[in-house]
Amino acid sequence: MKKMLSVAMGAVCIASFAVGGTKAEDTSTPPKEILALLHDHTPLAPTQVFDNLYCIGTKSVVAWALKTSEGIVLIDSMWDDNDAKLIEKGLKLYGLDAKDIKLIIITHGHGDHYGGASYLAKKYGAKVLMSQKDTEFMLSYNKGPNTPEYPKPKVDRYIKDGEKITLGDTQIISVETPGHTVGGISLIFPIKYQGKNYEAMLWGGTGIPNDKTLQRAYRDSLDKFEKYAKEYGVSVELTAHLFQDNGYSRLESVYNESFQGNHPFIVGKSGIEKFFTTYKKMVDDKLKD
Repeated sequence: MKKMLSVAMGAVCIASFAVGGTKAEDTSTPPKEILALLHDHTPLAPTQVFDNLYCIGTKSVVAWALKTSEGIVLIDSMWDDNDAKLIEKGLKLYGLDAKDIKLIIITHGHGDHYGGASYLAKKYGAKVLMSQKDTEFMLSYNKGPNTPEYPKPKVDRYIKDGEKITLGDTQIISVETPGHTVGGISLIFPIKYQGKNYEAMLWGGTGIPNDKTLQRAYRDSLDKFEKYAKEYGVSVELTAHLFQDNGYSRLESVYNESFQGNHPFIVGKSGIEKFFTTYKKMVDDKLKD
């Protein structure tokens, strides 16, 4: 295999785009170093991270392709048509076909997550799923990450809080976790590795806003999603933005099969507890400011 560009980094705390209440407005600006990464479209090597889960993307943002018995569920779709074509090519490298994408789940209404969905939905007939609140936000907000250069998809169905989304042999739990945006969602779903079954979680919006109301919502969402994580025995932690939590180096070690011991994305019960403890502290610190 061709070696992935080495871009290992330390953990990064993001203060990203958000919305205030039900109004479409920016409440914070990312730090310069984060803003630079968000607009760094250097491709990462498409990687089969687990038996049924593939990561395709750039330094900016990634999409996760979950293979089921009846097709592919794509989680987020990156910025635009060019990124959608990157997803097509990445799937092809592993013998998969983008025509088998049946569902595109958008975790929240920012262009770096929804921008490639329109291309894929129109070309392959995939259904786009998103929460109603963030669909309304996406359609009403046209600044920052939501400018017209990032195509807004037609949403085929609204996802409900606590809904179990099923495709073939795979069930995905969707939990509404407002804070980063007014109606963002986080997900829990099964993955397989070397014949063993695990439960993975993807926190749907990493950036902590400056707005105090949204910070409190973010904090409540962490408590809420942690209960789901414990109930389903989650031991795998994933993210759309690999510039945090040593994501680049973790992905590279999977791609190169260079990690020693445990799989770098299988963090276990203690790793999941650390995730929630760390994020709660970050929010608590912001609430004190």
